[in-house]
Amino acid sequence: MDSFRNLAKSYIPPVVMVPIIQTILSLPYGMSRYVIGNLTAPAKSQWSWITMVKQSTWKGAWIGPSMSDCTDNEAELLQRIKSADLIIYKAHGGAFRLGHCLMYMDVFITWIELLKTKYNINALILSIDYSLAPEYQYPVPVIECVGAYHYLIDTLQIPGSKIILSGDSAGGALCLETLIRVYAPDMLENLDAPRTNFAAELPAGMLLVSPLVSADTHTWLWEYKEDLITQSLATQVFKEYLNMPDATNHEDLHLLKLARIRSGYNRFAPKNLLCYVGKREVMRDVILTLAESARSDGSTNVQVRQENFEHNWYFIRELVGYRDKHILDHCDAEFVDFAARCLKEASIEVFVEPSSCITPDKVLVKETVISPV
Repeated sequence: MDSFRNLAKSYIPPVVMVPIIQTILSLPYGMSRYVIGNLTAPAKSQWSWITMVKQSTWKGAWIGPSMSDCTDNEAELLQRIKSADLIIYKAHGGAFRLGHCLMYMDVFITWIELLKTKYNINALILSIDYSLAPEYQYPVPVIECVGAYHYLIDTLQIPGSKIILSGDSAGGALCLETLIRVYAPDMLENLDAPRTNFAAELPAGMLLVSPLVSADTHTWLWEYKEDLITQSLATQVFKEYLNMPDATNHEDLHLLKLARIRSGYNRFAPKNLLCYVGKREVMRDVILTLAESARSDGSTNVQVRQENFEHNWYFIRELVGYRDKHILDHCDAEFVDFAARCLKEASIEVFVEPSSCITPDKVLVKETVISPV
């Protein structure tokens, strides 16, 4: 299987790969999962980086150097987690109906190795293996993601200043709603509601890749037929995940309100946001609108990178042709630089009591320096 997967990745040009992936995504969910699962399973050499974890309300995998040594050693696992400089919380894409927590191992290993060699940052990845539709519909997967995040910040007491989230496609929606449910849950009913959870720090940063943030499939870009995301797939998502066969009356769904947030991102979002979007994807404009809203809000530093590829091109690397592979290398380095900068900025911890009257004696600042090696 490793040889077949490498052959498929190396020799099928993007112009052929796009319709192949479109077809796979449109298959009945059982068949689609089987094909994607086989094509994205970790290589034999990568299993040493993985230890699976299952808690009462969620499951997933810890990923890092020699993490397989911790499989039957909880004490060692906890020690590794506590000593890490950075935890990357990952929610994968897959239209809520397919995919798994280990489907991007090549990217994960690249991140971890670059962070170590360039900045001497010891990073671990917690990748969430949330339940899939149609067996599990909204909001079950997001509740599982919230459970995993609470495990980090409450059970393990990992400070937000050491956490960076990463979500692609459906995983982007899950990351955003997870943060809302943790820090400003009243926004689920009222987008103008304030943050209410000040007991936990906001995370240091977030990477969003082609995030799903709107249910609107009537913009002009949806006339483009060569993206991975099609009207047919959108209909399947509405039916299987949201239990809405006719794709109507969706304006009040919490998942799909994200594009309507115009201000107050500091209620739930980290200070730093990196967003990758494809110029050739049907959700491009609504993603850019979200990014611009966050930037205009003034509380969020937003970096946006657009490339002339389809939906989720950064993680689905078969969409990037051989001559453009250097773009992926640049993006890997860009994310690592972003992560290091987020950690450095977050190491200046500012503790402020939630009060309408802030006085100097309520602020404590502590600074730590992270520099390239």
